[in-house]
Amino acid sequence: MKLKSLALTSVFVLAAGIAHADVTVDVLSINRDSATWKQLYEDIVAEYNAAHDGVTVNVEFMEDESFKQKLPTLLQSDAAPDLFFSWSGGVFYEQADQGFLRALDDATVAAWKEELSPGGMAALSYNGKYYGAPEASQNVAIWYNKDIAAELGVDPSAIKTYDDLLEMVKVAKAANVTPFTVGGQDKWPLHFFYSMLAMRIMGQEGMAASAAGENGGFANEDWVRAGEEFVKLVELEPFQDGFMGVKYDQATGIWGDGGSLFHLMGDWDLGASRAAASDGGLKDEQLGVIPFPAIEGGKGKITDTLGGASGFVLTKNAPDEAIDFLKFFMGEKAQKRAASEGIYIPTVPSASGLVEDVVLKQFANIGGASTYHQLFLDQYFGSELGGVINDVSAQLATGDVTPQEAAELLEETRAFQ
Repeated sequence: MKLKSLALTSVFVLAAGIAHADVTVDVLSINRDSATWKQLYEDIVAEYNAAHDGVTVNVEFMEDESFKQKLPTLLQSDAAPDLFFSWSGGVFYEQADQGFLRALDDATVAAWKEELSPGGMAALSYNGKYYGAPEASQNVAIWYNKDIAAELGVDPSAIKTYDDLLEMVKVAKAANVTPFTVGGQDKWPLHFFYSMLAMRIMGQEGMAASAAGENGGFANEDWVRAGEEFVKLVELEPFQDGFMGVKYDQATGIWGDGGSLFHLMGDWDLGASRAAASDGGLKDEQLGVIPFPAIEGGKGKITDTLGGASGFVLTKNAPDEAIDFLKFFMGEKAQKRAASEGIYIPTVPSASGLVEDVVLKQFANIGGASTYHQLFLDQYFGSELGGVINDVSAQLATGDVTPQEAAELLEETRAFQ
């Protein structure tokens, strides 16, 4: 089997005396609310532990926001995990710059690239060094409930422009139907609205110019307009009552119970919503997916996508056994199972064609047609600026900042980080 041959030929192969030493490999993951996703992890760990005497792999799951808040402290302590989940992007670059990560050697990288996705591995590389292995590719799009749409007499698949979306929100509100469910307390679900609007307005070149501090950085008319367009939606009161007191895990359960017409979220929400819903969630035949619509006069395309390329990376003191497990954990066998069971869209090329779930296929098609893929902004711009993006997205949703103030706060943070 190729997996075994790679493990045997890689330079991290352990001498017999070392292989039987008692070693613990600690893995820190974000929550896997999908029961099938969590079961996949547990099965892979159990299989690996059973086949490796003297090695014990432990996986801990942590809610997303707690993960983001606690990880920086953990990485500076003796309690640092050996492997941890990464969205890649600016936060990952900061971790590498700060010396918290262990780089893979060249021979291991060359061997892994023969089986794992080279593009996915590139997402977990920085300054010519590779620090981990990729797992899933993600895209954010608008989910819609077909049953509610039929009751309202609307067809969300006909939405092409942002104005079309706003009109459908008005139809839902007039019928006392919640247009969007969102976990406002976590803030990052709200940043999807602000991010997508910014992308549709300024396009790839404009986004890159903002990051580089050109054209006023973030304090320019495009970012102000993104805020203004978001406020147009907010003024229609599109979210469920008390949305700022609801976390993502709760919100996706509300969505899964049929609580709204729309849900702006990534492909991972399929399993998460079903796990959080009270009755198993919405069935495939009840779900539709459309890309975020275009903005009139905007430079971005409806085929430009927002999402991620995630995986797991090694910390600086990770033992060689952690590298061996990482390859198995993110390897072809695990990703083929993920694809066939509809758990996530894998990065391993040999597994991508096995995606059978009709909903995940729609996300895979959106990703396959992408003309420009933007990493989640709260990860792409690093911890400080990314955090402020989440903050101002929430403040725009509550009316606590104006679009102009939001843009100026972003630029002030960019200039001083």
